[in-house]
Amino acid sequence: MVNKDFRIMKKYYKLIIFVLLLACVDDSAHGPYGSDNIPPGMVTIDDVINTPGGAIIYFTPPTDEDLLYVKASFSDENQIDREVIVSSVIDSLNIVGFAEQGDYPVEVVAVDRGENESEAVVINISPLEAPIHAILSSMVGSQDFGGINIAYQNPTRAEVSLNMSTIDENGNIVFRESFYTSQADSYYSFRGYDPIPTVFIIYVEDKWGNQTATRSFEITPLEDIFLDKAFWSIESMPGDESFSEYGFTANQIWDGYWSNQWNCGHTNFLPLPHQLTLDLGQVAKLNRFKLYQRGGSELYKHGNPKRFEIYGRLNLDNLPIYDPDDPGDGWIFLGYFESFKPSGLPPGSNTAEDYEFQDNGEDFVFDFEAQQHEIRFIRFVNVESWNNQMVTVIGELSFWGSLIN
Repeated sequence: MVNKDFRIMKKYYKLIIFVLLLACVDDSAHGPYGSDNIPPGMVTIDDVINTPGGAIIYFTPPTDEDLLYVKASFSDENQIDREVIVSSVIDSLNIVGFAEQGDYPVEVVAVDRGENESEAVVINISPLEAPIHAILSSMVGSQDFGGINIAYQNPTRAEVSLNMSTIDENGNIVFRESFYTSQADSYYSFRGYDPIPTVFIIYVEDKWGNQTATRSFEITPLEDIFLDKAFWSIESMPGDESFSEYGFTANQIWDGYWSNQWNCGHTNFLPLPHQLTLDLGQVAKLNRFKLYQRGGSELYKHGNPKRFEIYGRLNLDNLPIYDPDDPGDGWIFLGYFESFKPSGLPPGSNTAEDYEFQDNGEDFVFDFEAQQHEIRFIRFVNVESWNNQMVTVIGELSFWGSLIN
């Protein structure tokens, strides 16, 4: 028993001695890695190019062997402190995020591996008009199906949101929707509104939270009735492919679900074109349609339609014998369409903007001539799939128009 107690006490003594030895270690050796407490030389400013909402500062770094990075420090117009840091092998600092024009001081320092900072070089930058203001000024609002179409120019491809509100029956401004974009010259339609005079109020916001003033557009939306899918069905015709392969079913094309990659119509792997015939179960003059891709990891690849044609008919009477070389024979040509990818990246690489664009459904508008026809039956002909896959998948289809009683 005594020997056991002695062994325990001996272990405690060793622990106490070890802790005391640690306490005696000189902490001065535990500063930043390799710190010599010698600041690097100053940065030499070569040029300043003012840009929309910021500036580019070109510089020559000091020649210190332990130089790690160059840092710019500044406050924006809201007195929020910000920093931009670049590697020692980069020769410029891109200052961005200013909403207002003016003169702003920027401090530039060199920092070494020991976190020693050089003496600061102070320069002034004078940002040009911020992209959000240029975008707002460029906006053109026009009447559209179920809402308003906003065309805009964004030459710097700034990441912004277009934010829309309307005025309710009590005179209150009510936020409705945001649309995120970095497209250079594009448009967007805010839809879902009755064909009555409506005031649309829009402002632009960037990723730093800078906002513009608002612009108002008074527009009377065109009639745009959603075609109820409860009446839809497959109309099997010569030349049609089955969209109920690999465990999927064709009616998933109109079941109201599309963001899940496991909810779609799916053909077999066969040479294109692939065609599908739908009975909408109601007669309408069609305004537009939305195509929702099969999402998830299959977005913009694996059979999602890239180039396709739409045909229509009021009825199926007196159709000519089917010609596989001319699937539109006897049908009214309603349009040739091409799917758009905001990022422009190759298949397999998608951005958040790509996912949002497709989750909202890709909107296609029929031209004026196509809108004049009374249509009940739709023929969808996929000419080319994304990634050139010999298969067609459709997440969801929706149509809008004016119903014919």
